[in-house]
Amino acid sequence: MPNQGHILSTFDDSLRQLRETTIAMGAGTQRNLQNAIRGLLERNKELCNTAIADDDDEDRLEVEIDRLGMSIITKFRPLASDLRMVIASMKLANHLERISDQAVSIAKRARKLMKNSEIPETRNIEGLYQVASGMLADALTAYADSNMQLAVGVIDREKNLKKCHKTTSRNFAKALEGESDQYRDYLDLVFICRWLERVGDLATNIAEDVIFEETSTDIRHGGELPAELQ
Repeated sequence: MPNQGHILSTFDDSLRQLRETTIAMGAGTQRNLQNAIRGLLERNKELCNTAIADDDDEDRLEVEIDRLGMSIITKFRPLASDLRMVIASMKLANHLERISDQAVSIAKRARKLMKNSEIPETRNIEGLYQVASGMLADALTAYADSNMQLAVGVIDREKNLKKCHKTTSRNFAKALEGESDQYRDYLDLVFICRWLERVGDLATNIAEDVIFEETSTDIRHGGELPAELQ
């Protein structure tokens, strides 16, 4: 029995470490995205450089989370909810790494934009950012707190994300139809809108993984929510 207690204690510690590392990665991803957008809106090259440099940390954390997850699976052979938690955490790490990549893309385009005169309409991106970053924050909180209702709320906001993206990017696209000398800058802003939409899409994926972890129901690609969440 003492041996069993030791094994169970080690197992719990490993699960806790995996969850805490995933939460830490989420915080870093949020920070990178915030720095990239602040760098864009404030024309602050240092913030952009920070977002780009800190992406290396997210890459390392993704590898560490995969290592922790595989170690738990091979060493303890978890079943049911514990196994789903491990799988969900590893999938979250992949989503978060991709979100951090979007932040890097935004930061690099922002640095390009700084070489030219400021486009006043750039501020219009802030609304789309608030929608996408809000979805990401709630998806990560849903994971940390095992809050399925919050996860469902993230999924429900996907339509608003699409609408906001369409409206914002359309305004920049219209400028491309004119004879502006900064047409390349407007095109960069269209790309930035697309990357922010992708952040929201990945936040939705995280929310779906939270629901899978808690209920074992896979709602990807049009799957139905469990009855208790409808």
